[in-house]
Amino acid sequence: MINRFFHFWQYLLFAFILLIFSSCSGEIEKKGVVKASENTGKPFVFPKNVKYIDSLKEQNGLNIKWVKKGKGSKLKDGDLVLINYMVTLPNGKLVDGSSKISKSDLPFLVGYNMQSKGWDEAMRKMSVGDIATVILPSELAWAEHSMGETLPANSDLIIQFLIVGKVKPAITVNGSKIWRWNLFKPNKDDIGFGPGKTVKFNLIVNSMKNISLINTYTKKTLISNKFEDNFEPQSLKKALTNAKKNQGIFLLVSPQEVSQIKGIQQKFTKEESLFYNIQIVEVSEK
Repeated sequence: MINRFFHFWQYLLFAFILLIFSSCSGEIEKKGVVKASENTGKPFVFPKNVKYIDSLKEQNGLNIKWVKKGKGSKLKDGDLVLINYMVTLPNGKLVDGSSKISKSDLPFLVGYNMQSKGWDEAMRKMSVGDIATVILPSELAWAEHSMGETLPANSDLIIQFLIVGKVKPAITVNGSKIWRWNLFKPNKDDIGFGPGKTVKFNLIVNSMKNISLINTYTKKTLISNKFEDNFEPQSLKKALTNAKKNQGIFLLVSPQEVSQIKGIQQKFTKEESLFYNIQIVEVSEK
């Protein structure tokens, strides 16, 4: 029950991030990115009356039907991918999607519980350039949780996906990967985090097995650090350096650095990474 609650809470946070997402900092892999005619910068409109060319149905009820199979690389855990998507109920009612929020090429980190577990399971079966319909039974979606009339409890979901491309990290340090984007249009007067500055930010930390190891949204508090403070992991300081108000940061902390973190009361295997989802709220002088 608790895990379901946190997953649903993170869905609401994910939706918030997508609503204000602007642009992602990193290099998009050229191989396998869909053609310009399919990726215009506008929300992708899934074709009607499509003919499916392939399908896959798992024992847990996950069902994927491909309209097009892309020629790009297969998605794997730890990939940051850009997607266009549309979520509907079986009756066709729109729940969420790129067209609903008028955004395209939205970021999703595969394997780290940004959405319900069904999303990650489906992504692992897909490749760059794929256009597909994914049917999630309620147990792979949000089960007993609801959002009023928008999303009734115990609803199956139908998700239409276009996998646009993978985004290489803007920075890599100690094996940890960093991506950045602007939540709103940058203000030229905003200062960057650096010597003599203090940064305040919201943070969600997930692993592949656990969600909300840290979640400042649920605690309604902010993390505050001075530039001269000690940071754990060390890559967190690199990720925050030069960050400005309203900037978003994804930090995938390497197993090497995870082993050095003291602040999380959780045991991890030597192979586990942690996903830091950061939203900068304020950067100020000391």
